[in-house]
This record gives sequence, C-alpha cells and structure tokens, in this order.
Amino acid sequence: MQSRTLQRALENLGAAIREVEGVLQEMRTEQDPLAVHIFVSRRHYRSMPDTKSGKRRDTAARLSWQTACDLGFRGNLGEWERLMDATPKR
Repeated sequence: MQSRTLQRALENLGAAIREVEGVLQEMRTEQDPLAVHIFVSRRHYRSMPDTKSGKRRDTAARLSWQTACDLGFRGNLGEWERLMDATPKR
C-alpha cells in the first residue's frame, strides 16, 4: 500500500517538475518589455547630446519615465534619471 502511494507521489512530483521546467523555458524565450525599455532608453539617454541647460535630457528622461511607468516601473522620476545615467548622486 505505501509503495503505491510513494509511486503516485513520485509520478505527481515528476509531472510538476516537467510543468515548471516548461514554464521556465517559456519565460526565457519571452522578452520583458520593461527591461527592453530600460536598456534602450539608457543607451539613448547616455548618447544624447545636451544643451547647456540640460533641458533635452530632462525631457527625454521624463518621457521615457512615463513609458516605463506604463510598463510597470514604480519609482519616481529621480530614481529613473539615476537609473538612466547609472552614476551615483553626490
């Protein structure tokens, strides 16, 4: 009796492991829209020529932050600018 119960439990465990592996494989093939947006925005922000006042970079940061918020980013604009520039504030 116990061997059958153990055998069923092992079969269920094997099925669950296969299901989890399938989901993980699917997740690896899909791209995270927020991660892609961060990568592209950061490259764009760093390569952007700026004016003396810094207004062009500020505008770009604000627009990309709004898009990031739509994609699920929960930080404020200052956090987004630090993420784009990737330099610590002094």
